[in-house]
Amino acid sequence: MPYVLRPAQPTDSAALAAFGVVLDPPRKLTEADLFVYPSSETWLAERGGSIEAAVRLCHSSLSGHALLTDLCGNPHAVRPLASELIRIAQGRGAQSVEAATPSEGALIAPLSELGLVGYRRVVHIAWNLPASPPDLTEGGVRILEEAPDPDEYARLAVAAYRGTWDWLFERWGGEAAARRNFARLFESPRGERFYAARSADGVLTGFTSYGNPEMTPGDFSSFGVLVRPENRRQGIGRQLLLTALGHLHLQGSANAHMHTTAPPQDDPPAVNLYLACGGERLDDILILRLDT
Repeated sequence: MPYVLRPAQPTDSAALAAFGVVLDPPRKLTEADLFVYPSSETWLAERGGSIEAAVRLCHSSLSGHALLTDLCGNPHAVRPLASELIRIAQGRGAQSVEAATPSEGALIAPLSELGLVGYRRVVHIAWNLPASPPDLTEGGVRILEEAPDPDEYARLAVAAYRGTWDWLFERWGGEAAARRNFARLFESPRGERFYAARSADGVLTGFTSYGNPEMTPGDFSSFGVLVRPENRRQGIGRQLLLTALGHLHLQGSANAHMHTTAPPQDDPPAVNLYLACGGERLDDILILRLDT
């Protein structure tokens, strides 16, 4: 009996929940992915009246890219469902289609059979609070809470992400476009609280932020902990991270978590910082890609 492939409907919510799927997007990726792919729709594979697989298709009419995420279910059912969503994304003009799945999961093989190739990972770090208090004298900088200046913060973000997050610059159309998009994000920070590291002469050397605890308890924003390349290895990132963790604890969060991107094989330096500050590494998510 062939699979019936169709968009999920509100009436499917109970069946999907029993299957381990929710219609509201869970936070399994970096928020940068959500910036690139602002809209999504859940599809399912059904056979004999039973849901056997579900996949979320995220897409952007501006970037021309699509992402398959929250893939779950019978690998034999995921394969035709992912194939159909790739076809739909291509019909909408997607220049590439990516898929996100646990790096040790059973869905890598059927996705590879469709031509998708792994090219980066998403690393999930979690903390139990409270964390150790920061040494605010380390590095000769001041840590203070402030509202971000969009242009100043965007310039630092581009400098800090260059090399590790080139995939994001590619999606946004280059560094100049990325700087403009970051500036727009800082203009509308969606309730994040920002902590800046500034030198004695007021130069912004790094920053971090976290989301509104009432909306996303213990959740860091997409920006993670960013430090200018020339100011790294001075303890600045540690001060920023522990300051933010301490404030999250004071606001009632029992835990904290964030996601960061990494190449397929090697971890970026930020992962070592997060682990050194008491973080626990959870399962990685592998991002596979198919260029159309």
